[in-house]
Amino acid sequence: MASAQYLIEMSFLRQGVLSLVLAAVSLAVAQQPVVILKGTEPNGNPSSGNYQPSALSLSQLLEQDRVLNAAMMVFMQTGDKGAFRNAIMQAARAGDLGAELLLAEQYIPEQCTFEPNQDVPHCGKSGNEPPHVVFRQNPLGVEASYEDAASWLEKGSTQGSGEASEVLAQLITRMLANGHGTSYTAADSDRFHALARSQGFDVESISATCYKLTPGGSGIKLGRIDGLIVGEPPDKPFTEEELAELAKAGISGSLLYGGGAGGGDSVLLMRPHGPIAHVRIILDHDPGYEVLLPMPAHRDVIYVQRGNTFLAFPSAEPNLPRFVSIQPLGKPATQISVFTQTMDGGHSGGFCTRFP
Repeated sequence: MASAQYLIEMSFLRQGVLSLVLAAVSLAVAQQPVVILKGTEPNGNPSSGNYQPSALSLSQLLEQDRVLNAAMMVFMQTGDKGAFRNAIMQAARAGDLGAELLLAEQYIPEQCTFEPNQDVPHCGKSGNEPPHVVFRQNPLGVEASYEDAASWLEKGSTQGSGEASEVLAQLITRMLANGHGTSYTAADSDRFHALARSQGFDVESISATCYKLTPGGSGIKLGRIDGLIVGEPPDKPFTEEELAELAKAGISGSLLYGGGAGGGDSVLLMRPHGPIAHVRIILDHDPGYEVLLPMPAHRDVIYVQRGNTFLAFPSAEPNLPRFVSIQPLGKPATQISVFTQTMDGGHSGGFCTRFP
């Protein structure tokens, strides 16, 4: 009996020790330093981090396609929209992917700024006037058409263009949302979203917000930077579980909201698939140079500055090939800006925080 009791007690002891070990391992994993890049762009511009848009995206094809380049050069010299349209149409019918994408995206109707399921000019009103095209200068001189846009996008999708697949997925969502008659379904939109990701065109909605850590006291308090006049902090920027993990890592004091960046990727890519990825960046000093943080792939993450490194909560998760950039600007009072990188390699930015 004594031996059996001893085994039972040892079993409970092992379980207790195992729980402590697992907790320690979990915390250690959560605190692994993030692999970051140091920015290299001068004049305060956000760096690319060597990110390259998809080879079959329109931005890349416009640089490489001789047919498109020749047609655009002639158009710039003559301003002849009809000749430009005929050249692009002929190339698209011959299977030129760049021409197909250019033509497709020109056909997309412009959406109202504050009513994204309404087409310009019918913002807040009805009427018989046909919608404008999304590109107001309309160099091809075409009339807006969901059907023509979808037809050319589907051709581009079958040729491997993730941009064509993603824009088509979002166009289908927009048609369904605004009641435009279409044979496409929500399942078709999901299918093209998934296809776009498999083709290397992975768009996500992202929100990057910044918090200045002011040490002092016990626990974590949330607030905002004094004198901040732009933007309101999120109602619940951190979950209780996240705050508990930060406390376990020894973080205490005030987390003061400063600002952030994010939103839609472009006028064409305002309806990415899935929920918003929330990136929270906690800074306690001016890093002294631009830091490029990995952009999480469809997940939430907290980046915490620790000396010259950053910790991620959680870590060891999938990331996209793009970056979130924090950029110091100005002396002696240093303002930090934050930028999120878009699919075409551009950036969307805003105020992050300031030091001292």
